[in-house]
Amino acid sequence: MVEEVFQRYGVSVDLWKGSDCYPLRGFVQHTATSARRYVLPEYTSLGKLPRGHYLMLLPLQPGIVPDDTLHYGSKWFLVRRVEKVWFGDEELYCWCLCEEEGEADRWGE
Repeated sequence: MVEEVFQRYGVSVDLWKGSDCYPLRGFVQHTATSARRYVLPEYTSLGKLPRGHYLMLLPLQPGIVPDDTLHYGSKWFLVRRVEKVWFGDEELYCWCLCEEEGEADRWGE
C-alpha cells in the first residue's frame, strides 16, 4: 500500500550509487534543520529560511545509505542521515535528511 502512495503521488527522484542510477518516486520537502542528529528547528530572521537542507521520504529499495547521491529536478543532494519507518515489525519506507550540492554543511553547528 505504501508503494502505491509513492507511485501515485510521489515525484521522480534518481538515486546514484557510484555509476549506477535507480529511478524512484518519493516526497521532497525543504526543511529548517540545524542538527543532522536531532532534527532541531533553526530559528532565523522573519521570512528567512536556511538553504540547502531537505527531507525526503523514499521507498526502502534499493537500500539508501548516508553519502549516497540523489537527483531531483535540477538539484543534486548528498544523503546525510537515513532512518527506516516501521509499523510493528514491518519496514514501510525510509526518511532521509539531505544536503543540497554546493551548500556548506551547517548541520551540527
